[in-house]
Amino acid sequence: MARKTFLAMLAAGAAFIAIGIAASIYANTAVAVPLDGTVKPGLADELSPDMNVGNTASMQVKGSTFDVEVREPDGVVVVSQKGLSNFTYELTATKAGEHRITIQNTGSQNVQITGTAQTKSSPLELSGSLMLVVTGIIVVGLGLRFRDR
Repeated sequence: MARKTFLAMLAAGAAFIAIGIAASIYANTAVAVPLDGTVKPGLADELSPDMNVGNTASMQVKGSTFDVEVREPDGVVVVSQKGLSNFTYELTATKAGEHRITIQNTGSQNVQITGTAQTKSSPLELSGSLMLVVTGIIVVGLGLRFRDR
């Protein structure tokens, strides 16, 4: 019985560690996510992809009338245009961090947003992944108490 418990806990600990390491690697890898959405009249939408240097974002905005502003992580305005009805933009990050894309619908009809952006996960996700690794180490340690002596 102790042998089966030892093997089960060793396998569970190894699984926790493997999943935690894979999730930690994934947390720092930028992936393409859709920017698709609708902004109702009088409202604004703020997109905030966390990008590495060289990552890209491609977006198309169409609707009645809207304002667009794109800011780098340090707050520098890259693009600021008002009173548009059609807008296409390709952003290549020159600075790492969270970029801000704000679209304010100033018209009387919905504004449609389409496109993709490369973004990575938040630091909170990375800490969760590392907690899986620590949990795996603890489970393996507890499992060692059940091995045959």
